[in-house]
Amino acid sequence: MEVRADYLGMTTAPADASEPTTEQPASTRALSRRGLLAGAAAAGAAASLSRVPFASATEPGDATKTRTFPSSTFFKEPALNYEMLSVVAAAAYGASEVGEVLAAFDRIKGKKERLSAAYDEFLRLGRQARHRGDEDRKSGRLASARSNYLRSAMYIDVALFYVLATKDPTRAHEGRAYSEMEASWARAMALLEPAAQAVKIPFDGYHLPGWLLTPGGNGKRPTVIINNGSDDQNVDVYVTGGAAALERGWNALIFEGPGQGGNLFLHNRPFIPDWERVITPVVDFLRARPEVDKRRICLTGSSFGGYLTPRAAAFEHRLAGLVTDPGVVDAFYSWTSGLPKEVLEVFEAGDRNAFNHIWDAIPSQLSTNERFGFNKRAEIYGNVDGFEKMSLASQFRLSPEIAAKVEAPTAVCDPELEQFFPGQSEQLFKLLKTKKKLLKFTIEEGAELHCEPMAPQLRNERVFDWLETNMQPVG
Repeated sequence: MEVRADYLGMTTAPADASEPTTEQPASTRALSRRGLLAGAAAAGAAASLSRVPFASATEPGDATKTRTFPSSTFFKEPALNYEMLSVVAAAAYGASEVGEVLAAFDRIKGKKERLSAAYDEFLRLGRQARHRGDEDRKSGRLASARSNYLRSAMYIDVALFYVLATKDPTRAHEGRAYSEMEASWARAMALLEPAAQAVKIPFDGYHLPGWLLTPGGNGKRPTVIINNGSDDQNVDVYVTGGAAALERGWNALIFEGPGQGGNLFLHNRPFIPDWERVITPVVDFLRARPEVDKRRICLTGSSFGGYLTPRAAAFEHRLAGLVTDPGVVDAFYSWTSGLPKEVLEVFEAGDRNAFNHIWDAIPSQLSTNERFGFNKRAEIYGNVDGFEKMSLASQFRLSPEIAAKVEAPTAVCDPELEQFFPGQSEQLFKLLKTKKKLLKFTIEEGAELHCEPMAPQLRNERVFDWLETNMQPVG
């Protein structure tokens, strides 16, 4: 891959043989050499990162052989196809309409599968659904209004995901899209029966926003804390557990921690690795609620939450059960598997300036879609330089000693063709010392890939069946 000096913030002009040459000062030679080395390292990093599956499925043990399945392949671009699978499947809980989604797919294909086209099409679809919801609500058609608002939230959620692929890839733009999505979500939650309750959970000098969903009636019920990962929003969590909890007579708490949702897009708060600091005040909050059986509070975590939740459960021992999907012991893997050894050595040596020089040059070496993936993966670590981002990212690792402290009965989901944390579900399972179960999800069931995007009902069935059978009430 060609390395250009202007990628590195320097300008050069071709040498003119008719002009005499002069020796560069030593300081200038050093700067030029450092820039060229940074460019070469950035090119190598870009080449490596482009081979890391952002969202493709590969054969175990063969990172070069990609699996495709006609029933779940809508787009050639992996960064587009994988995200769209869960949007189709959200129809299982009323958060999408298959026909609307497939029609949008056709329009995106007509625009050469550009990621920005996904933003445009789903933003338009979400706004249309919200407008219909407003009209339904005014006319007293509350069931139709709720349906339209829920789908509106899901569609604008898709647009939010792809903001960094638009001509305005800014945090402010993400914040606007997030606020628009949340407005539709809040209107949908107000029309649940009974209505979901917006809650605020005290945390570290501010409040974590959340929603408490209950099936109604008297008495105390088992409650599940549904812990999101790094990309999904409240409406996604409703599909991956909230609605299923209500169907089974459970309460469900959906919340946004640091690095998630509004905390990231509106307040620039990055993730924290010691997630027990988040879950402990959440448990405190629930144990004080009259509708919650404080002896039967469980925790589930998906995607990046596959690291966050076992980390929290290692220190918070008032949980009756835990399910993590998938299991994650090293969330930093997505970077160590993509960055060349030479670049990682610069980081590990603590050379901030040299590493930042490389980091800043990487995006210019990537294709448009690869650059989107790079920026999307990095944004959760805050608006800081590359060295600081990687310093924080490197802390999201679960040691054997910490994993062994988990006391709650734990199920670890293990989907075939897990593309982001391959093999880590079994690694976590082996480290756990508590009562445990490995929940397999297979290609034959249509439940392959990270977080089983096309099988939310099957996933929820197994998760809640296991919790109801195996959770251990605590004092």
